[in-house]
Amino acid sequence: MPKVINMANGIKLVSQHMQHTESVSISVWVATGSRYESLESNGISHFLEHMAFKGTKRRSAKQIAEEFDDIGGHFNAHTGRETTVYYAKTLKDDAHVAVDILADIIQNSVFDEEEVERERGVILQELAMTIDTPDDIIFDYFQETAYPAQAMGRSILGTEEFINNVQKIDFVNYIENHYYGENIVIAVAGNIAGSNIENIIAEQFSVIKPGKKSTFEKAIYSGGEFREKRDLEQVHIVLGFEGINYKSDDIYKAQLLSIVMGGGMSSRLFQEVREKRGLAYTVSSFNSSYCDAGLFNVYAGTAPEHVNELLKVVKDELHKASHLIEQKELDRARAGVRSSLLMSKERAGSVADDLGRDFTCFGRNITVEEHLEKIAAVNITDLSSMMGRIIKGNPTFAVIGEIDGVESLVM
Repeated sequence: MPKVINMANGIKLVSQHMQHTESVSISVWVATGSRYESLESNGISHFLEHMAFKGTKRRSAKQIAEEFDDIGGHFNAHTGRETTVYYAKTLKDDAHVAVDILADIIQNSVFDEEEVERERGVILQELAMTIDTPDDIIFDYFQETAYPAQAMGRSILGTEEFINNVQKIDFVNYIENHYYGENIVIAVAGNIAGSNIENIIAEQFSVIKPGKKSTFEKAIYSGGEFREKRDLEQVHIVLGFEGINYKSDDIYKAQLLSIVMGGGMSSRLFQEVREKRGLAYTVSSFNSSYCDAGLFNVYAGTAPEHVNELLKVVKDELHKASHLIEQKELDRARAGVRSSLLMSKERAGSVADDLGRDFTCFGRNITVEEHLEKIAAVNITDLSSMMGRIIKGNPTFAVIGEIDGVESLVM
């Protein structure tokens, strides 16, 4: 079981010893992301994550990179809709160095104007690259269509206008409003026996101020259609429906259902769309789940002349699944989830991620045994009933490419 320390400033420190590893993984989870942003500040969470590695009161951007390279460590960060995560992985004897750097970048970033300008250009290029990549940008368009005119529907990268105008004071204010104790979970996993890594973390992060957890506006699913004509070899589609939030026990049914439908080479959509008909190279289904909302999605890319046939096959398979899921399909999906869960416990990085996510999202550790018990309780009737419930809702449909002739979506 993980060890949990509730620091005086509200930070929750969670650690798990893994004897048979030579490494230690540390992740700092901050409960803030793009859905915590206003319309005017859309993109600041992501921009701030970039700026964290661009210099502190003690280190330049080059020194940060060199100090990690000096110990052969790996470090990075990522921004989502509900969390921002900073993480590092090092050999066990160098874990204290990683902690010192992570604490420094989170608490002491200076947001030097030259670095802001330089990173502004980098993020604008990242935004341009995403817009130019249809199988990336279609998910932003899909999200905005599913959740229009609200934070949940906005891009994590933000807008070109905001990126061009953000200033140092915006970063300072955002940290002041979101980067405080009750909003932070620090997870450590690896070979930490005999080390004082927990004491080092507690000391290094002790100056972060306490404060109430951040709040966000409720997500309201709407659905609808988005179409964009582009000169492309393929038509890219995302078809989705309102799904399950990750705090519901039904999430286990949704996860297994997505695997049955499009989670691998034996899945219904892969077999029917690609193997039997040759309509697409890539077809998949997956869940996007948040604390109060969720989506069940299908993605595929196909030639313009095949898109209507593809859509018909996808819709037919969804309807068929609402009437019957075979036991062997459920057993296969369950085996995949079980192996993934158990294998992930062999890697320090995965364990730290799971601990950080669990305590950020649920306030406690969810054991593998608990996951497996709830997965084992799902039956084929549960899956077909859930599929029927999902597809009865208002769909969201996004399509990019040569869209002339693409029929309107009717379930």
